[in-house]
Amino acid sequence: MHIRCFILFIAFSVPLVAEAQENHPALEPRAAREHVLTPLLESHCYDCHSGEEAEAGVALDQLNDAGPLLGERRTWLRVLNRLRDGSMPPEEYDQPAADERQQVSDWLDAELHSLDCSQPQSPGRVTLRRLNRAEYANTVRDLTGVTIDVQEIFPRDELGYGFDNNGDVLSLSPLLLEKYLVAAEQISAEAISAPESILKPSRQYMAGQLRGGQLIADNTRLLSTNGAIQAKVNFPKQGRYFLRVRCYATQAGDTNELAEMRVELGGQALSVLGVAAAQDDPHTYVIPLDAQKGKQTVSVKFTNDFYHPDAVDESRRDRNLFVLSLTVVGPVEKQKVAAGDTLLTSAPTPEQWRSPDAWQPVVRTELYELVSKAFRRPATDDEVNRYLKLVGTSHERGDSYGRAMQTALQGVLVSPKFLFRDESPTDGGVDKDKKYRLNDHQLATRLSYFLTLSMPDQEMRRLADQGKLYEQLHQQVNRLLEGDRSDAFLRHFGEQWLETRRLENLERDKQAFPDYDPALAQSMRDETFLFLRDMLSTNKPLSSLLSSDESYLDARLAKHYGVVWPVDAAPDSFQRLRLPEERRGGLLTQGSVLSVVSLVDRTSPVLRGKWILDHLLNDPPADPPPGVSDLAKQPAGEKPQSLRAQLELHRADPGCATCHIRMDPLGFALENFDALGAYRELENNQPIDVSGKLPDGRELTGALGLQEVLLEDFDVVRRALAAQLLTYALGRGLEYHDECAVNEIAEATKQNDDNLAAMIHAVVDSAPFQQREDVVRE
Repeated sequence: MHIRCFILFIAFSVPLVAEAQENHPALEPRAAREHVLTPLLESHCYDCHSGEEAEAGVALDQLNDAGPLLGERRTWLRVLNRLRDGSMPPEEYDQPAADERQQVSDWLDAELHSLDCSQPQSPGRVTLRRLNRAEYANTVRDLTGVTIDVQEIFPRDELGYGFDNNGDVLSLSPLLLEKYLVAAEQISAEAISAPESILKPSRQYMAGQLRGGQLIADNTRLLSTNGAIQAKVNFPKQGRYFLRVRCYATQAGDTNELAEMRVELGGQALSVLGVAAAQDDPHTYVIPLDAQKGKQTVSVKFTNDFYHPDAVDESRRDRNLFVLSLTVVGPVEKQKVAAGDTLLTSAPTPEQWRSPDAWQPVVRTELYELVSKAFRRPATDDEVNRYLKLVGTSHERGDSYGRAMQTALQGVLVSPKFLFRDESPTDGGVDKDKKYRLNDHQLATRLSYFLTLSMPDQEMRRLADQGKLYEQLHQQVNRLLEGDRSDAFLRHFGEQWLETRRLENLERDKQAFPDYDPALAQSMRDETFLFLRDMLSTNKPLSSLLSSDESYLDARLAKHYGVVWPVDAAPDSFQRLRLPEERRGGLLTQGSVLSVVSLVDRTSPVLRGKWILDHLLNDPPADPPPGVSDLAKQPAGEKPQSLRAQLELHRADPGCATCHIRMDPLGFALENFDALGAYRELENNQPIDVSGKLPDGRELTGALGLQEVLLEDFDVVRRALAAQLLTYALGRGLEYHDECAVNEIAEATKQNDDNLAAMIHAVVDSAPFQQREDVVRE
C-alpha cells in the first residue's frame, strides 16, 4: 500500500529538490543508505535482528533490503528512537561510536520525516464504517426516542488501533445482521404506537365459538355467500377497544376487486376492508371501536360474493371469505395508541387511510423526514418511493397506519445507509489527485459522531441543508462541547485511550485485596471521567493531565486514597478535592489507570511502563520475543525477593533488556501505588525503591519525578495525544502521510491555549478530517 505513496512523494519532491539545488548550489545530496545505515546495522544489529528467529520479530536485514523506509515507517521509527535513547544496542554489546550513532540517527530522522508539509498531503481513506454499538444506540435514541440495551443485543465491537470505531474492524456478519433485524422490530414497535401492538387485556373467539357461516376443517368459518359471522361480546366498561379479525379470502372475477369484509358493532358499520390475504398467509385485520358497557354483537360480514364457474383461471372462480378467529382487546387508554411524538409529526385521517391513495401525500412527507434523518442527508425520491411501497403493501393488507409505519421504520433501521456512514464523493467533487472535500452533510456526520457519538442534531442538519456548516464549523464545535453534550465523547474516547474501560471486568485476588468490589471500580471510572470533563469545561492546560493536584472523589474513593472527606458532603457525591503531595500526578496516580496496568494480585512495573510508552509517548515497545518466560515463582521457604530484584534477573536475558531498560524505570516510579492505586511505602515489609535511570541518562524518583520527566518531554506527550485523538476522530489508523497533520494539530494546540478544546478544534480543522481520498493507495 505504501509503495505508491512513496512514488508519489518522490514525483512531487523532484521539482522541489531541483529548485533547492538551483537556489542553493552548496547543498549536498543526502548520504546514500548503503554508506550510512547499512554499516551500523551489519556491525551492531544483525547479530540479534536478522533471519527468521530475529529478536522481537524485527528482522532488520530483511527490512533494510525491502525497499523505501517509509514502507515500514513505524518499525524504523522505533529503531531511530532506540538509537537516540541509547537502549539499542544493549549495554553488554559493542556500542557504535557517538559520532556514528549521531550520524545514523540524523539520517534516519531525515528519511522518516522527509515529508514536505508545505505541500498538500493525502487525507487518507476511511473504510466504509458501520456504526458501533454505542453509536447505534445513541442514533436510535435520537432518531426514535427509544433507549435500547445494546450490551444485551449485540456482541462487543473489536478494537482497531485502540478504538472500537475503526472502520477496518467494524464488519457485518450474518449473525449480526440477524440481530439488527430483531432489534429493528423491537425498536419500531416501541417507537410507533399501533393497534396491532396492543395485546392485553383480550378475549379470543375461535371459529368454533362463533355463529354464522359454515364451520369447516382446520377450525375455520366459511362465508361462501353474502352473510355474517358473529360473536356476542361482553364489554366490561365503556372505552376504546380493538377488534382483531384473523382471516383470508379467495378471489374471483377479471377485475382487481377484493373480497369485501364489513365489520359492525351492534349493527353500526365500523370499517369496510378488502381482504387480500390468502390461505397460506392469513392476516390479522385490526379495527378500532368505541363500545358501551354491556353485551353487544360484533359482526363480520361478507358483502360481495361472486361465482364464475367457467373462468379460465380456476383459482379465480369463487370469491369467499374465511374467518379463523375474532379477538377483542381492551379497554385501552387512548394515549397508548397515539403515534410516537418523537418520530411522526402527522398522520392521514382515518378516511384518508381507508382510501386507495389519499393517504400517500401525507405519508410521503413523513417518510422523507424519517429517511433523511436516518440516512443523515436528504433522502432521494427513489429512497422515499421504496419505503412508500412498503407502506402501500401494509395498507393493502389492512394494517393500521401505525403498523404500516412500523414496517417502514424496520426497513430503514436495517438499511446499509443507516447502519453505515457513507462518505462517497458527490457532485463530481474529486480532484486530479483523487481527493475531495466532504460535503456539508458528510462533515456534519463526522463531527457529530466524533463529539456526541450520534447523528447530527436539528441545528447541524439545518446548516448542512443550507450549505453553511463549513462557515460555522467552530461555532458548532463549541456548541457540541458545552455542558453534558460531550459526555459521551469524554467517556468513550477517554476510556479507550487510557484503557480504563477494562475496569468493567476487573478482577482482584480476594486475599490480597479483600475490600475490592465493582462499586470501587466504578468510582475510579467516574473519577477519571469527571477529571477529563473538568479539564474540558474549565479549559485547563493539557499539562494538567500529568500535574493536577486535584481530582473528583466520592467518600469511598477518598478513603481508598487516604484523603479527608468533607463532613458536610453526601458520601455518594463526587467532590473536587485537593490531593496529598504523593498523589499529585494527574492521570498517572489515579486508581483507574493504575489498576488496569496491574496484575490480579500485584503491581506490574512492566505494564505500567509499557502503558506510558504506548499511551503518553506514542512509542510502544515491541512485543516480547517468543519463548521469553514471565517472572519465575520464588522457591518456598526462601526470603522473598523484591519485584525490582526479580526484574533485574529478568533483564539479564538479552532479548528482554532492550525494552525493559525503557519500561522499567517508568513503571518503578509508580511502585508506591498498589494494584488498586492505594498508596504504600512498603512491599513485603521492605521499603520500596522508586528510583530509576532512563536510557538517556536522566534520573527520576517516584511519581513526582516521573511527572517532571514527562513534563520536560511534554511536546512528545502533546503530539502523542494529537495522534490518538485524530485516530479516534477519523476511525482509521494513521499512516506516514498523516505526520504533517499530527504536527500541525499539536502545534496549533500549543499556540491556542494548549487545552483539550484547542486540540479538538485543531483536529476538526485538519485536512484528514475535512477531506478524503477516493482510491486505496498501494
